[in-house]
Amino acid sequence: MSKTEAEPYLPWAIELQEAYERREAAMFVLHNNIGDVFPRGGEYVSCREYLEQMLTGSDFVVINYDVSRGMRFQKDDEARQFVAMANKNRRPDDRLISSIYDFPRQSIQALAFIEAFIVGVQAAKRPVAVIFEYAEHLAPNGDPQTMSETDRINSVTLQRFARLFYERLQDVGARDAVCYVLTNNLHNLNPGIVRSEVVHDIDVPRPSTEDRERFISWQQAKLVVEGRQKLAMDVTQEQLVEQTAGLTLTGIRHLFLRALQSEDRRLTTAYIMDRKRELIERDSRGMLEVLAPRYGMEAVGGNDDIKQFFLRAADDLRSGRRDVPVGVICPGPNGVGKTFIAKAFARDSGVNCVALRNFRGMYVGQTESNLDTIFNILKAMTPNIVIMDEADKTLGNEKSDAGSKVDDRVFGAFTAFMGDPFYRGKIFWLLLTARPFNLAPDTGRPGRVEEHVPILAPETLADKKSILEAVAKASGVVLCADEEGAEIGDEQLEKLFAGLGFVTPAALALIATRARRVARRASQVDGPGLVPVKFSQFAHEAECFVPEGSKTKLRLQTIEAVMYTNHLDYLPEPWCTRLRDDPDGLSREREELRAIVGYH
Repeated sequence: MSKTEAEPYLPWAIELQEAYERREAAMFVLHNNIGDVFPRGGEYVSCREYLEQMLTGSDFVVINYDVSRGMRFQKDDEARQFVAMANKNRRPDDRLISSIYDFPRQSIQALAFIEAFIVGVQAAKRPVAVIFEYAEHLAPNGDPQTMSETDRINSVTLQRFARLFYERLQDVGARDAVCYVLTNNLHNLNPGIVRSEVVHDIDVPRPSTEDRERFISWQQAKLVVEGRQKLAMDVTQEQLVEQTAGLTLTGIRHLFLRALQSEDRRLTTAYIMDRKRELIERDSRGMLEVLAPRYGMEAVGGNDDIKQFFLRAADDLRSGRRDVPVGVICPGPNGVGKTFIAKAFARDSGVNCVALRNFRGMYVGQTESNLDTIFNILKAMTPNIVIMDEADKTLGNEKSDAGSKVDDRVFGAFTAFMGDPFYRGKIFWLLLTARPFNLAPDTGRPGRVEEHVPILAPETLADKKSILEAVAKASGVVLCADEEGAEIGDEQLEKLFAGLGFVTPAALALIATRARRVARRASQVDGPGLVPVKFSQFAHEAECFVPEGSKTKLRLQTIEAVMYTNHLDYLPEPWCTRLRDDPDGLSREREELRAIVGYH
C-alpha cells in the first residue's frame, strides 16, 4: 500500500495499513460507517474509492465484486489480461469469458475466477487486492441449517480466502494478495469469517468533530470555487459542527443540498434539528428517537430535592465534568411523571437526547446487529442522554427469560457499553421503571447506572398543590373558586386529594383535561388559551375518576422504589426515616403486597 502521498490517511486506514505491513492479516472486514464519504485528493470519495486510492501507489491489481454488479476490474487492461488467462488454450467457440464486459455475476463462479487469478499464474508478481462490497449479501449471518447452499459455499470460500491470503502474505516468494470485506454491520456477516484469527475487523467510525468541521469548510469553499455564495447560516460554523454530532458526512451534505434549494438559501436552527432528527431516526431504523423536550425543570411541580439533583447533574454534564454519574435509575409508581422529569432534565442539560425504542429482531444476529448500530450512533453523538423507558422490559427480565442466549448477549452488550469509563460524562443513561427489582443487579452497580433516584407521588399538601398548579397550567386550565372573589382553601384541596387517595401528575392531568373540556363547552370559549374551571367542576371530575390499577399495586410500586434507592438524601419524608429506621418492616410490607398483587 502506498506511503508516498503527502495527505495523511484516516485513523482507521492507518490501522488497516499497519496490520497488513506487520503481516498480521490479509483479509480485513470494514464495518460501521462504510456508506459515508471520506477525504482524499481534495475531494470526498466512497469507501471503495478510498481503498482503491490507497492501493494505487503500490501497483495493486484491484478486483471488485458485489452480488448486483458482479466481478469487475478497476482498469480495463488488467481485465483484458484476465480474459486472456481464462481463455488460454481454449477454442474461440469455447471461451469462458467472451469480453471484459462479460465477467460473471453469479457468486460461486466469480469467487472461483478470483481465486484462479490470484493463484493460477505463478509467474505473476503484481499484488492483487479484492474488494467485496455489500458482503452481508454474499455470506450472510444465519443458521447453517436454514441457509441456502450458495450462502454456505460462499461463507466457506471467504473463510478459505482469509487463510489463503494470509499464507501467501507469510510467503515472501508468493504473490501478495489482500482482501477488503465491506459490510454495514459486523453481525450481518457470517460469524465464521468474523471470528477467524487471520481476519482483522476495522471499525470505520462516524465522523468526529474535526471530520465534520473539515467537511463543512470544504462544502463552503466548494461553493465559492463554483462561483456561488457561501451558504448563509443562523449559527456559527462551530455551532453547526456541534449540532451535527451523530450525522454522517453524507447527512451533512444533504443539509447543504436542501438548504441550497430553499427560497432563502439558509441553514436555520429549526431546519438543522428537524433534519438531524429525521436522519438519525432513519439511520437507526427507528430504534432511536431524537427528543427535543419543550419544558425544563421549571415546569415540574413538587419533587424539589429530585429537581435539585437533576439540575446539578445537568450543569455537570453540560460543563463536561468527569465525575458525572454514568447514569440514573429512576424507579417509581406508574403515573408519577418519570418520563416528564427525564425529558425536563434533558432540556436543561442542553445536550443531545434520544429515547431508545424496540431494537429486538426476529432473525439470527439481528438483535446484536441492531445494538451495534445504536451504540455506534450514540458514540458519535456525545455528549448525549439516553432515556430508556420500562427499562426492566428493555434489558430483559432475568426470571422470565432465564436461559435465553439472546437476552444474555443483550444484557452483556449493554452492561459492557454502560460500564466503559471512556464514556463517563459523555453518555448519560436514564433508566425508568416501575419494577426496579426486575432489573439484573449488575445493571445498577457502581460504574454503571450507579445512582438510584426514586420518583414518588407527593406526600405533603404543599407538594400536591405545587403539582396541581403545574399540571393545570400545562393543561390550559385556570382553577378558580366557585364564588367570585373567593379563594380555594387548603381544606377544599385536602378533601380533593384525600378522595383521590394516590395523587399522581398523570391522574391530575387527565382530570384537568376533562374539566377543561366541560368548561369550554359550557362557556363556549374556544382556542388554545387558558380556560377558567370552577373548583366544584374539577372536584366532580376527580370524584368520577377511576384510577388505572389498584391502589395496592401503586403502594407496592412505591415501596419497591423506596427500597431500591442507594442514598437516603434521595427520599422525601416519611420514607427516608422509615427506610433508615425500619427496613425490615418495609420488606415485610412489600412481600405482603406482592402476594396480594400477584408479583413474583
